[in-house]
Amino acid sequence: MDTMTRSLIPKSEFVGLENTANLCAGGETPMLKSHAGAIEQFMLDKSTGERARHLEAQKIASACAKCAELFSVSPDEITFLSSVSEGMNNIAYGLDWKTGDNVVVVDVEFPSGIFPWTRFHGKGVEVRVVRHVNWFIELDDIANLMDHRTRIVAIRHVSMYTGQRIDLGALSQLVRSTNALLLLDATHAAGVVDVDAGLADIMVSSCYKWLLGVHGTAVFYLNRERMGDLDPPFLGWNSTHAHGGWSDPLSFELQRTVHRFQPGNHAYLAVYILDNALDRLLQTGIGKIEHHALELSRLAYEGVSEMGFEMMTPESAPLRAGNVCFVTDRLELVRNRLEQDDVLIWGAYAGFGRLRISTHLYNDSEDVERCLTALRKVA
Repeated sequence: MDTMTRSLIPKSEFVGLENTANLCAGGETPMLKSHAGAIEQFMLDKSTGERARHLEAQKIASACAKCAELFSVSPDEITFLSSVSEGMNNIAYGLDWKTGDNVVVVDVEFPSGIFPWTRFHGKGVEVRVVRHVNWFIELDDIANLMDHRTRIVAIRHVSMYTGQRIDLGALSQLVRSTNALLLLDATHAAGVVDVDAGLADIMVSSCYKWLLGVHGTAVFYLNRERMGDLDPPFLGWNSTHAHGGWSDPLSFELQRTVHRFQPGNHAYLAVYILDNALDRLLQTGIGKIEHHALELSRLAYEGVSEMGFEMMTPESAPLRAGNVCFVTDRLELVRNRLEQDDVLIWGAYAGFGRLRISTHLYNDSEDVERCLTALRKVA
């Protein structure tokens, strides 16, 4: 084992890490204990009557500004929806589809990035699927399925299935050389590696994984320069900045920012928690987090590979992030055996016997070694 790589945030600042190697950031991260303060602040703010809405709006603005810093974009290009699935569907139902249009997706994609487009088969919209080769997605294969009628290329920055990190700069250049739009799901990249959201036209990201938040809110980014004229397909009171009230109930003006895609109230409690999480991520520094996660995922990759498992994740550092994925036909046996040694890894939603080790800022090299030691017992 290499020299000890220590966690970037002490494990004592998280819930449930005592004597446990939690390598599940790709599924769920443990809660920061400081989230209790964020929850208490929400309770206090919510109890102030009408003033609560002003305080909650301030927290939304604060979290948007921090996300904007993390993703290198403008705060008025960021809002929060309930989930990545909601963001995907906003785009799917917001575009004006024509017969002959197509969408390009990849086979090693989470269902939320594929299913919404199938609703438009009846309008003559084709969903084209890029097939992986040895678990790897090539940009050339994406390009080969694109043509002048491609409206959307929907892909994850880091694959939840395989752990491959796509070259975002090269992908952006490819898509923008055509009339297509790039819809990027940054769920397995945001909070662990650098994500320049401005290279995409739309970006969505869950918050309960690497961003250290909880379920109920997701980041939704629209590139103002490229998507400024897109109207929301679903409307509510919060989509507007002015309306006619009882005297003219059909009159309204949409918000001028991306917040028009949020028809109702935000999940304020989840945003309070996210705002606190973003403080810790930004204080630590995404460059430092990325270096840390890549070093630990390298140790995990090398150790698992030496045991003879079929590796799904690329070995090269620029082509991976915090996830290391490998194939086994004994998924539950392996995962349950590791749990007996208080080592937590992730196997759900694979569909083809995939296990995933995820390394984040609260992990250290001892966690990885504990995992590899337990895995050797069943390899």
